Amino acid sequence: MISGPAAVGKWQRAWHGLVKAVREDHAMLHHYDAKYGPDGREDRSSLARDLVSRIGFQMLAACRVMRFCVDAEIPLAPRVASRLIRHTYGSDVHWEAQLEPGIVFVHGMGMAISRSARVQRGAILFQNVTLGVAFDSTSGSTGAPVVQPSVHVGAGSTLVGPITIGARSKVTANCFVRVSVPADSIVEAAAPLVSARRKPGAASEMDNQADMPRIFSERSGDREI
Repeated sequence: MISGPAAVGKWQRAWHGLVKAVREDHAMLHHYDAKYGPDGREDRSSLARDLVSRIGFQMLAACRVMRFCVDAEIPLAPRVASRLIRHTYGSDVHWEAQLEPGIVFVHGMGMAISRSARVQRGAILFQNVTLGVAFDSTSGSTGAPVVQPSVHVGAGSTLVGPITIGARSKVTANCFVRVSVPADSIVEAAAPLVSARRKPGAASEMDNQADMPRIFSERSGDREI
């Protein structure tokens, strides 16, 4: 562990990086509030207030503190911070994941972000998003996704492998993505199958078909086994 002036300089750089990242995250949060909010709200809550009232922003700030521990080279602190985030928010974010300043976490619960994942400025990640490591049999390489600037990843989506989600693309909710996506794309999951519920007491066509061998046997006089 470095001591003396070198250590002080490292801590100062880590602290400035932390402050810069949190401020840019907060600015981006309000940018998207104005863009997507139901009333296009322009009022900018203070950073301190949003740290208390906006859980996604609060969880992202905790990730920034975890990264501060990495940059300041504080032994074991990043691992401890990672465990605290896991138990507090139900999210597993590796301390070496590259989260650029100026991103947004919405709700922040149930997220899993691997150590080699990279999320670039302007990206929005909703709850229960996974950025996972996987092996790509085509390229023969192992890695995690790169989420480029201004990408939106919807709730419950899973992105795995050494892939790139191109800038300004939108991955809708509950998608499983394991191939790269060009810029300015929309990725949608298949629409759910909707069918009518069977009325109480009404036999379905499958039930009638299941009864046919028994009915035929009774009519023919054969004994069932």
